[in-house]
Amino acid sequence: MARTYSQMVDLVRDWANKDSEVLSDAIIKDGMRYAADKAYRKLRISALETTITYSSDALVAATTEGNGLVPSKTELAIPTDLIEFIQVREIDTSERTTRVFNEKTDLRTFNDAYGEKNSYAYWTRQGSNIILSPGFKKETSIGNPDKIEIHYYRRLPALNAKYDISVANYNAGFLESASQGDEGAESLWIVGSGDSAVAYATQADVPSGDTATETWFTGKEAYNWLRDDNERIVLFGALAETFAYLQDDDQAGKYLQLFNSEIQELNDEDNNRNASGGNVQIHFNGRGLI
Repeated sequence: MARTYSQMVDLVRDWANKDSEVLSDAIIKDGMRYAADKAYRKLRISALETTITYSSDALVAATTEGNGLVPSKTELAIPTDLIEFIQVREIDTSERTTRVFNEKTDLRTFNDAYGEKNSYAYWTRQGSNIILSPGFKKETSIGNPDKIEIHYYRRLPALNAKYDISVANYNAGFLESASQGDEGAESLWIVGSGDSAVAYATQADVPSGDTATETWFTGKEAYNWLRDDNERIVLFGALAETFAYLQDDDQAGKYLQLFNSEIQELNDEDNNRNASGGNVQIHFNGRGLI
Protein backbone atom coordinates (compact mmCIF):
# COMPACT_ATOMS: atom_id res chain seq x y z
CA MET A 1 0.00 0.00 0.00
CA ALA A 2 1.32 3.44 -0.95
CA ARG A 3 2.44 5.67 1.89
CA THR A 4 1.10 9.14 2.50
CA TYR A 5 3.44 12.11 2.45
CA SER A 6 3.60 12.25 6.25
CA GLN A 7 4.31 8.51 6.36
CA MET A 8 7.20 9.06 3.94
CA VAL A 9 8.62 11.67 6.32
CA ASP A 10 8.40 9.13 9.13
CA LEU A 11 10.06 6.48 6.95
CA VAL A 12 13.03 8.72 6.19
CA ARG A 13 13.41 9.46 9.91
CA ASP A 14 13.28 5.76 10.77
CA TRP A 15 16.00 4.94 8.24
CA ALA A 16 18.13 7.88 9.36
CA ASN A 17 17.65 6.79 13.01
CA LYS A 18 17.66 10.39 14.20
CA ASP A 19 15.18 12.09 16.51
CA SER A 20 13.52 15.42 15.77
CA GLU A 21 16.01 17.37 17.88
CA VAL A 22 18.79 16.33 15.49
CA LEU A 23 16.80 16.06 12.28
CA SER A 24 13.64 18.16 12.01
CA ASP A 25 10.65 17.35 9.82
CA ALA A 26 11.40 20.51 7.83
CA ILE A 27 14.87 19.22 6.88
CA ILE A 28 13.44 15.83 5.89
CA LYS A 29 10.78 17.49 3.72
CA ASP A 30 13.45 19.62 2.06
CA GLY A 31 15.51 16.46 1.45
CA MET A 32 12.53 14.73 -0.18
CA ARG A 33 11.92 17.74 -2.42
CA TYR A 34 15.60 17.93 -3.41
CA ALA A 35 15.57 14.18 -4.16
CA ALA A 36 12.59 14.58 -6.48
CA ASP A 37 14.29 17.52 -8.23
CA LYS A 38 17.42 15.44 -8.85
CA ALA A 39 15.40 12.43 -10.02
CA TYR A 40 13.70 14.47 -12.74
CA ARG A 41 17.09 15.47 -14.14
CA LYS A 42 17.95 11.84 -14.92
CA LEU A 43 14.72 9.84 -15.19
CA ARG A 44 13.59 9.30 -18.79
CA ILE A 45 10.73 6.82 -18.57
CA SER A 46 7.23 6.51 -19.98
CA ALA A 47 5.62 7.35 -16.63
CA LEU A 48 6.89 10.92 -17.00
CA GLU A 49 5.65 11.34 -20.59
CA THR A 50 2.73 13.67 -21.27
CA THR A 51 1.26 15.69 -24.14
CA ILE A 52 0.01 19.25 -24.45
CA THR A 53 -2.07 20.43 -27.40
CA TYR A 54 -2.41 24.00 -28.68
CA SER A 55 -5.72 24.90 -30.36
CA SER A 56 -6.09 26.34 -33.85
CA ASP A 57 -7.23 29.78 -32.65
CA ALA A 58 -4.26 30.13 -30.29
CA LEU A 59 -1.85 28.98 -33.02
CA VAL A 60 -3.17 31.41 -35.62
CA ALA A 61 -2.74 34.26 -33.13
CA ALA A 62 0.84 33.11 -32.38
CA THR A 63 1.91 32.85 -36.03
CA THR A 64 3.91 35.51 -37.89
CA GLU A 65 3.88 35.63 -41.68
CA GLY A 66 7.10 35.25 -43.67
CA ASN A 67 8.44 37.94 -45.97
CA GLY A 68 9.91 35.98 -48.87
CA LEU A 69 13.38 35.75 -47.33
CA VAL A 70 12.45 34.69 -43.82
CA PRO A 71 9.79 31.95 -43.51
CA SER A 72 6.75 32.19 -41.26
CA LYS A 73 7.00 31.09 -37.65
CA THR A 74 4.80 30.19 -34.68
CA GLU A 75 5.90 31.09 -31.14
CA LEU A 76 4.42 29.21 -28.17
CA ALA A 77 4.90 29.19 -24.40
CA ILE A 78 6.69 26.07 -23.18
CA PRO A 79 4.82 24.01 -20.53
CA THR A 80 6.05 24.95 -17.06
CA ASP A 81 6.52 21.29 -16.07
CA LEU A 82 8.67 20.42 -19.10
CA ILE A 83 11.94 18.55 -18.60
CA GLU A 84 12.80 17.48 -22.14
CA PHE A 85 11.09 17.51 -25.55
CA ILE A 86 10.25 14.19 -27.23
CA GLN A 87 8.24 15.24 -30.28
CA VAL A 88 6.63 18.32 -31.81
CA ARG A 89 4.05 17.70 -34.50
CA GLU A 90 1.13 19.30 -36.32
CA ILE A 91 -2.11 17.25 -36.53
CA ASP A 92 -5.59 17.47 -38.04
CA THR A 93 -8.98 16.94 -36.41
CA SER A 94 -8.60 13.14 -36.79
CA GLU A 95 -5.24 13.16 -34.94
CA ARG A 96 -3.42 12.41 -38.20
CA THR A 97 0.05 13.90 -38.53
CA THR A 98 0.26 16.72 -41.05
CA ARG A 99 3.85 17.66 -40.24
CA VAL A 100 6.61 16.80 -37.76
CA PHE A 101 9.07 19.50 -36.67
CA ASN A 102 11.94 17.08 -36.97
CA GLU A 103 14.98 19.32 -36.61
CA LYS A 104 16.13 21.35 -33.60
CA THR A 105 18.46 24.21 -34.48
CA ASP A 106 20.40 26.64 -32.34
CA LEU A 107 18.82 30.08 -32.07
CA ARG A 108 21.31 31.86 -34.35
CA THR A 109 20.89 29.31 -37.15
CA PHE A 110 17.12 29.50 -36.78
CA ASN A 111 17.10 33.29 -37.23
CA ASP A 112 19.74 33.29 -40.00
CA ALA A 113 17.98 33.30 -43.37
CA TYR A 114 21.12 31.77 -44.90
CA GLY A 115 21.79 29.30 -42.08
CA GLU A 116 21.71 25.65 -43.08
CA LYS A 117 18.53 23.75 -42.16
CA ASN A 118 18.31 20.10 -43.15
CA SER A 119 14.58 19.60 -42.63
CA TYR A 120 11.48 21.21 -44.12
CA ALA A 121 10.12 21.92 -40.62
CA TYR A 122 12.37 22.92 -37.73
CA TRP A 123 12.28 24.58 -34.33
CA THR A 124 14.31 26.27 -31.65
CA ARG A 125 13.93 27.40 -28.07
CA GLN A 126 14.30 30.95 -26.77
CA GLY A 127 13.86 31.45 -23.05
CA SER A 128 10.46 30.05 -22.07
CA ASN A 129 9.18 29.85 -25.66
CA ILE A 130 9.42 27.31 -28.47
CA ILE A 131 9.53 28.74 -32.00
CA LEU A 132 8.40 26.61 -34.96
CA SER A 133 9.06 27.30 -38.63
CA PRO A 134 7.39 27.38 -41.06
CA GLY A 135 4.42 28.53 -39.01
CA PHE A 136 1.11 26.80 -38.32
CA LYS A 137 -0.78 25.89 -41.53
CA LYS A 138 2.01 27.40 -43.61
CA GLU A 139 4.27 26.38 -46.47
CA THR A 140 5.05 22.74 -45.71
CA SER A 141 1.82 21.62 -44.00
CA ILE A 142 0.01 18.62 -45.47
CA GLY A 143 -3.78 18.41 -45.47
CA ASN A 144 -5.77 20.61 -43.11
CA PRO A 145 -3.89 21.08 -39.78
CA ASP A 146 -5.96 21.81 -36.69
CA LYS A 147 -3.56 21.64 -33.72
CA ILE A 148 0.06 21.42 -32.66
CA GLU A 149 1.03 18.80 -30.13
CA ILE A 150 4.13 18.73 -27.93
CA HIS A 151 4.99 15.37 -26.38
CA TYR A 152 7.53 15.67 -23.58
CA TYR A 153 8.98 14.43 -20.30
CA ARG A 154 7.52 16.34 -17.36
CA ARG A 155 8.05 17.07 -13.72
CA LEU A 156 5.30 15.71 -11.50
CA PRO A 157 3.41 17.86 -8.98
CA ALA A 158 4.88 18.24 -5.49
CA LEU A 159 5.11 15.09 -3.39
CA ASN A 160 2.44 16.48 -1.05
CA ALA A 161 0.15 17.97 -3.72
CA LYS A 162 -3.59 17.67 -3.17
CA TYR A 163 -6.49 17.48 -5.58
CA ASP A 164 -8.14 20.77 -6.53
CA ILE A 165 -11.62 21.52 -5.23
CA SER A 166 -13.82 20.97 -8.28
CA VAL A 167 -17.05 19.28 -9.28
CA ALA A 168 -15.11 16.67 -11.28
CA ASN A 169 -12.93 15.79 -8.29
CA TYR A 170 -15.97 15.64 -6.02
CA ASN A 171 -17.62 13.18 -8.39
CA ALA A 172 -14.40 11.13 -8.54
CA GLY A 173 -14.21 10.88 -4.74
CA PHE A 174 -10.99 12.91 -4.48
CA LEU A 175 -12.31 15.36 -1.85
CA GLU A 176 -12.96 15.08 1.88
CA SER A 177 -15.18 17.09 4.18
CA ALA A 178 -13.71 20.10 5.95
CA SER A 179 -14.75 23.13 7.94
CA GLN A 180 -14.76 26.70 6.76
CA GLY A 181 -11.42 28.20 7.68
CA ASP A 182 -9.46 24.94 7.45
CA GLU A 183 -6.20 25.24 5.55
CA GLY A 184 -6.88 24.83 1.84
CA ALA A 185 -10.63 24.45 2.32
CA GLU A 186 -12.93 25.64 -0.46
CA SER A 187 -16.65 25.29 -0.93
CA LEU A 188 -18.98 23.61 -3.39
CA TRP A 189 -22.76 23.81 -3.49
CA ILE A 190 -24.37 20.43 -2.82
CA VAL A 191 -27.91 19.42 -3.74
CA GLY A 192 -29.21 16.29 -2.01
CA SER A 193 -27.20 13.92 0.15
CA GLY A 194 -25.48 10.56 0.11
CA ASP A 195 -25.15 8.77 -3.22
CA SER A 196 -27.72 11.09 -4.83
CA ALA A 197 -25.81 14.29 -3.97
CA VAL A 198 -24.96 16.58 -6.90
CA ALA A 199 -22.23 19.21 -6.67
CA TYR A 200 -22.10 22.63 -8.32
CA ALA A 201 -19.15 25.01 -8.45
CA THR A 202 -21.14 28.13 -7.51
CA GLN A 203 -24.60 28.92 -6.19
CA ALA A 204 -25.43 30.48 -9.56
CA ASP A 205 -24.96 27.07 -11.20
CA VAL A 206 -27.62 25.43 -9.05
CA PRO A 207 -30.80 24.76 -11.07
CA SER A 208 -33.75 26.98 -10.22
CA GLY A 209 -35.99 25.36 -7.61
CA ASP A 210 -33.27 23.16 -6.09
CA THR A 211 -32.02 23.81 -2.57
CA ALA A 212 -28.24 23.70 -2.25
CA THR A 213 -26.02 23.78 0.81
CA GLU A 214 -22.61 25.42 0.74
CA THR A 215 -20.25 22.65 1.85
CA TRP A 216 -16.53 22.87 2.52
CA PHE A 217 -13.94 20.43 1.28
CA THR A 218 -10.20 19.88 1.07
CA GLY A 219 -8.51 17.79 -1.58
CA LYS A 220 -7.18 14.36 -0.74
CA GLU A 221 -3.49 13.74 -1.30
CA ALA A 222 -2.98 13.34 -5.04
CA TYR A 223 -1.40 10.26 -6.58
CA ASN A 224 2.31 10.77 -7.24
CA TRP A 225 4.24 8.19 -9.26
CA LEU A 226 7.52 8.83 -7.42
CA ARG A 227 6.10 8.66 -3.91
CA ASP A 228 3.49 5.96 -4.49
CA ASP A 229 5.13 3.57 -6.95
CA ASN A 230 8.86 4.17 -6.51
CA GLU A 231 9.32 5.31 -2.93
CA ARG A 232 12.92 4.02 -2.81
CA ILE A 233 13.99 6.85 -5.11
CA VAL A 234 12.50 9.40 -2.71
CA LEU A 235 13.77 7.52 0.33
CA PHE A 236 17.38 7.06 -0.82
CA GLY A 237 17.55 10.56 -2.30
CA ALA A 238 16.16 12.14 0.87
CA LEU A 239 18.60 10.16 3.04
CA ALA A 240 21.51 11.33 0.86
CA GLU A 241 20.38 14.92 1.36
CA THR A 242 19.70 14.63 5.09
CA PHE A 243 23.05 12.94 5.82
CA ALA A 244 24.75 15.68 3.80
CA TYR A 245 23.00 18.14 6.12
CA LEU A 246 24.22 16.13 9.11
CA GLN A 247 27.76 16.21 7.62
CA ASP A 248 27.96 12.42 7.53
CA ASP A 249 29.71 12.05 4.17
CA ASP A 250 29.98 8.25 4.26
CA GLN A 251 26.24 7.75 4.75
CA ALA A 252 25.41 10.50 2.28
CA GLY A 253 27.62 8.86 -0.34
CA LYS A 254 26.12 5.43 0.27
CA TYR A 255 22.56 6.61 -0.19
CA LEU A 256 23.46 8.78 -3.18
CA GLN A 257 24.85 5.67 -4.87
CA LEU A 258 21.66 3.73 -4.09
CA PHE A 259 19.58 6.66 -5.37
CA ASN A 260 21.48 6.79 -8.68
CA SER A 261 21.31 3.01 -9.03
CA GLU A 262 17.50 3.02 -8.68
CA ILE A 263 17.20 5.67 -11.39
CA GLN A 264 19.56 3.80 -13.72
CA GLU A 265 17.63 0.56 -13.26
CA LEU A 266 14.33 2.25 -14.07
CA ASN A 267 15.78 3.92 -17.17
CA ASP A 268 17.28 0.62 -18.35
CA GLU A 269 14.02 -1.21 -17.72
CA ASP A 270 12.06 1.33 -19.75
CA ASN A 271 14.62 1.27 -22.58
CA ASN A 272 14.43 -2.52 -22.74
CA ARG A 273 10.65 -2.40 -22.79
CA ASN A 274 10.66 0.15 -25.62
CA ALA A 275 13.12 -1.90 -27.65
CA SER A 276 11.31 -5.23 -27.31
CA GLY A 277 8.89 -6.68 -29.83
CA GLY A 278 10.66 -5.68 -33.04
CA ASN A 279 13.58 -3.97 -34.72
CA VAL A 280 14.14 -0.41 -33.58
CA GLN A 281 15.34 2.32 -35.94
CA ILE A 282 16.56 5.61 -34.45
CA HIS A 283 17.72 8.76 -36.23
CA PHE A 284 20.21 10.97 -34.39
CA ASN A 285 20.66 14.66 -35.05
CA GLY A 286 23.43 16.52 -33.29
CA ARG A 287 21.89 19.85 -34.38
CA GLY A 288 25.28 20.96 -35.65
CA LEU A 289 26.62 21.11 -32.09
CA ILE A 290 28.73 17.93 -32.06
